[in-house]
Order: sequence, then C-alpha cells, then structure tokens
Amino acid sequence: MRPEWELPLQADGLVMELRNGGRMRVRPIRSEDTAGLIAAYATLSHESKYYRFFSARPKMPQAMAERLTHIDHENHFAWLVFDADAEHPDADQQDFGVAAARLIRDPANDEGPCSAEAAVTVLDSYHHRGIGRFLIELLVCTAADVGVDVLRFEVLRENYKMRQLMSGTGASVRGVPGEAGVVEFRLNVPPADTLAVPAGSLYRLLRHVAAAQD
Repeated sequence: MRPEWELPLQADGLVMELRNGGRMRVRPIRSEDTAGLIAAYATLSHESKYYRFFSARPKMPQAMAERLTHIDHENHFAWLVFDADAEHPDADQQDFGVAAARLIRDPANDEGPCSAEAAVTVLDSYHHRGIGRFLIELLVCTAADVGVDVLRFEVLRENYKMRQLMSGTGASVRGVPGEAGVVEFRLNVPPADTLAVPAGSLYRLLRHVAAAQD
C-alpha cells in the first residue's frame, strides 16, 4: 500500500493505491454510517452475505448495524473503503462505500500473544480488483500499530475464494472445534517498525480530524 497524503487532512479519509493501480479512499467507520451499512448489505448477493456473516438474511437488522458502527475504536477498529477513482460516483454508493475491514481485539491474556478476530467485506461489483488483499494488508498494519500479534479469520470451508486469498498471505489454518464447516486462518503480525504504513496512527488521526470537523 502507498498512501497519498492530502494536506490538510480531510475527514473523508486518505487515498491508498492498490497494487493493480486502482485507488481506494479509507477512513475509520463512524456511528453515522449505520444507515449506509444497512444499504450496502442489501446490495450483497445471497452468496456474499452467507460467506461473510454465515447466514443470508435479506436485511441487516438495525441492532446489528449499530453494533458494527457504534464501536469503541480502542478494542474494535473498522475501516470503511470508498472508490477514489469513480468518474461519476453514485451518491448513495459513496455514502456506504464499497468495502469494509475490521478487527476486534480478544480479551487480555497474559499467557500468550494478543490476538484479534478479523473480517473483510467487499461489494460483489468490486470483486477481482485486489481489494481483499489490500484490506488484509491494511488490517495487518493496523494490528501492528495497536499491539495485536495474531489476526484470526474464520472462513466457511466452502468459501474457496477467501480460503485461497488467506492461503496466499502465508496464514496457518486449522479447524474450529464444534464447527465442522468452518476453518480458522491465523496470520502473524510483524513488528510495527517493519511495516511501511502506520495504519493505527492514521486511524486515530483521521478520527480526530473527523471529530474536529463535526
């Protein structure tokens, strides 16, 4: 990832360049994104809903959307992603973005490394653009900055594309006790000083800018 700085920083986020040359604008998710998240969920295919949430209810419940947007930004972090290259962006789509990534830090455990549950979602019309890999890289950078050592991704066994993507990251894989249809990928997070993008610091900075501009 290579971020494009726009100074002074704006609340709508930073532009980052994908490996394929496309550009995504990213910012931390906000409580006011609840309605947009519900609208974005409605555009997902039945398969995408099932693969991401392990169910395919036709509409995301309000309470669920609020849990995903009203977060503490201390143990639960989430990025919202927009298409920075859309020549004639649809206003509604820009309101809810094209992808999201989040990590939820596990309760403190003095006996081992700090781990976090992680997940990514990409709208169907934005598949096959390298956004999934971009999101995983962004989560790894964020995790390193906030002190997470291991990211855990739970993936349905039948979700071949996500399993292939995770395998390409070098993550280890194991079964989930009591969940025959689910596997867990564990991705080790390198030290923050070895990564080019200080994503955790950018996350906090963008949140501060957004709050100042409200």
